[in-house]
Amino acid sequence: MNKKTYVLWGLVITTLISALDANIMQTASPTIVKHLGGMELFAWIFVVYMLASTVTVPLFGKLSDMYGRKKWLIIAVGLFTIGSILCGLANSMTALVIFRGVQGLGAGGMLPLSMIIVGDLYTIEKRGKIQAVFSSIWAISSIVGPVLGSFFVEALTWRWIFFINIPIGIATILCLLPYKERTEFKKAYIDYKGFLLFSLSISALLLATNVSHPLWYIVTGAIGLVVFALVERKEASPFLPVSLFKNKGIFRTNLFMLIYCLSFYGTSNFIPLYLQEGSHMSIYKSGLILLSIALGWMFGSTPAGRWIIRFGYKRLFIIGSFVTAISGLALFLFIKDLSYMNLFAILTVQGFSFGLLFAVGTIAAQEFADTEIKGISTSLQMFLRNIGASVGVAVMGVIINKGPTIAAGMQNVFLFALIFSVATVLLSFFIPAQSSSVKEA
Repeated sequence: MNKKTYVLWGLVITTLISALDANIMQTASPTIVKHLGGMELFAWIFVVYMLASTVTVPLFGKLSDMYGRKKWLIIAVGLFTIGSILCGLANSMTALVIFRGVQGLGAGGMLPLSMIIVGDLYTIEKRGKIQAVFSSIWAISSIVGPVLGSFFVEALTWRWIFFINIPIGIATILCLLPYKERTEFKKAYIDYKGFLLFSLSISALLLATNVSHPLWYIVTGAIGLVVFALVERKEASPFLPVSLFKNKGIFRTNLFMLIYCLSFYGTSNFIPLYLQEGSHMSIYKSGLILLSIALGWMFGSTPAGRWIIRFGYKRLFIIGSFVTAISGLALFLFIKDLSYMNLFAILTVQGFSFGLLFAVGTIAAQEFADTEIKGISTSLQMFLRNIGASVGVAVMGVIINKGPTIAAGMQNVFLFALIFSVATVLLSFFIPAQSSSVKEA
């Protein structure tokens, strides 16, 4: 195998670690709480991880533009692995929550830096295929993860859900070592003051989605972002470069992806619940429905690179958003009457649009950006996706709980998602058709 293949394997394994952790934890967390006690801290196992892995995404992107992707991806994987060891050794819920934060700090760099390296190594045509591989890993992990979680808990001990990351982390780092970066990186001043303000503000807003009385968190987060904007205006080298907002391609693409993730992207969290509660379906069969999205995702992302060269960004964003809106309209109108196979078919179509738009969005964030800001541009889009998905899921959870029945609540969720998907259709017409690299190609 050549060096590029080794690196690709390293990136695949990095994605596998993240995907397995998310799915295994959902299965094993009740057992962990029974063993360690501290039920009042149960939600914080997930909340702390989410906060740490979200707010550090732009920082890793910024650092990768200054010091290189390889170095910081190895640091991120190392942090995640150390956090995993500490989690496996934890003897109290308080310690576990703290160590999950360490894990999250590493996770914040693993996925965005992997995508940035893919952008550095591969042509536009090949990137869609590689993203399809990453998508299939998430799909496989959604099935294998719960099985592995059950196995570790029942046959070994829950601590092995963390210790299993040690050999995987070491294998990842060994695969990355041969990688020689060709890009010249420029060291610059990092605005840590801006990063701190930004992180605290976003953390407050994210916490608002996980607490019973969110108003003060929303107010604090909003005020913090205003202060952040005022401070950054006077900063010579702001944490988020001004060029990110002056570049129409980057700004409009990121705004599109933020709104898009507020819409139907989060509905998959509730469809298994709807099938279990509304149709009295088994946990296995209701979970299997999500394979439809994963299947469609692979078909949508695989040809994305070729289609960008042929059709340009704008046309693909328009097509993808239209497909999402039309399939979403069908879900809203007919969800109560759909058979399992018809629901599977509609979700496959929707998964196709997810895969297409996420692949095109990632490539656009890289190709619209100049070389010196490609890392922060890519990571900022992934950060905004996380924010959109987190807020969208939180709002959907409230909507479904307010419904008189699970079916009515689910229909209201689809209405909420449909409204935002129509907004993305309108936004898609304002995205530039091509980047300079596509024109040159």
